[in-house]
Amino acid sequence: MPLPQFPHDKSIVGLGMSDRPAYAKILAERLSFTNTFFHQEPFFDITAPLGSRTGTCDFVISSEIFEHVAPPVERAFLGAFKLLKPGGHLILTTPFVNAPDTVEHYPDLNDYRVLRFDEHAVVVNRTREGQYAVYENPRFHGVERPSLEMRIFGREALLKCLADAGFIDVHVLSEDVPEWGIVHKQSLSLPILATRPQLAAHTIQDDVASA
Repeated sequence: MPLPQFPHDKSIVGLGMSDRPAYAKILAERLSFTNTFFHQEPFFDITAPLGSRTGTCDFVISSEIFEHVAPPVERAFLGAFKLLKPGGHLILTTPFVNAPDTVEHYPDLNDYRVLRFDEHAVVVNRTREGQYAVYENPRFHGVERPSLEMRIFGREALLKCLADAGFIDVHVLSEDVPEWGIVHKQSLSLPILATRPQLAAHTIQDDVASA
């Protein structure tokens, strides 16, 4: 069903993370949908304690967010799981390649700064052991507020993160729907739909989420 045909039903609760206005506005008009941001109001951090938001959402949209989450990224998957009501759905897009493993650009990231010198940037990190490392040629996404790319997910590793967080019925949406303008030219970075089971506990330890 295309968005303009969605019913008006304020009993359906959803949360987005820096979603595009083109669809966030329609969702907010028709459903109880809140589009949140990391850098402006309404603020939301998927890795922080959820408080009163825990278990409140029928659906969560995360579009091009998880590649920017500081490690360990497992906290973000667990946060999305905990946001959802039993039976709720996560709609996820994040860049991934058809490889088994995720490539973490900054695996020891702890206390870091992005420093700019004219048109060049470097990432300076102080590890938990107090050692310093400088990373050149970091990659950013976005124009108005560039976000540091932390990783490139491998497909198998990405699906495992979802499963480890407790999600079931995980589908990589590869089917073309040309009448709605959906034509996939490659098998990379496809949208993913995942479900929180009606009655099941997650399998990641709670201390991972609060690390």
